[in-house]
Amino acid sequence: MIQKILIVSDSHGRSGLVENIIRKECPDMLIHLGDIEDDPGVIRSCLDETAKTRNKSIPVPAVFVQGNCDRYAGKELKAAAIFNLNGHRFYCTHGHRNGVDYGVENLAYTALENGCDFALYGHTHRPFDDEWEGVRILNPGSIGYPRGGSKPGYMILQFDERGDYTVERKKLCYEVTFVKR
Repeated sequence: MIQKILIVSDSHGRSGLVENIIRKECPDMLIHLGDIEDDPGVIRSCLDETAKTRNKSIPVPAVFVQGNCDRYAGKELKAAAIFNLNGHRFYCTHGHRNGVDYGVENLAYTALENGCDFALYGHTHRPFDDEWEGVRILNPGSIGYPRGGSKPGYMILQFDERGDYTVERKKLCYEVTFVKR
């Protein structure tokens, strides 16, 4: 059973941040919800190396979805990912094609149409955690460039032996500053 899932989004080329979190959290699985703007292979290597040092199974499962800023179109990046895990069905997307800037209803309907009880998205750079029509909807916010007064962060979806789960949003311990030139 996969117990600890690291959920990140919108790293925008700051893969070093993702790697630091992988080393800290040592997840059993990673879900990156798009706008990686980098080679996912670098992050995947870090996942496996970290798992090796902690005697965990490798390769570590990873899902990478393609965001609206991702020009890298390798086979790792999918427009959306749908999969079953621990008795749940997941729909993962960046969200721009679902109109998440205007609400999560279209995203929730798409998840329901695909029989999913989890819908994960990014794009807005704002964290979100709510339930809509029986679908748990999660957005970890941006790990690289948060918006709307949120702090840079990520989510941990933790399953126990019975299949019950908790969701925790964790904030990074740095502030993002923008310099005008």
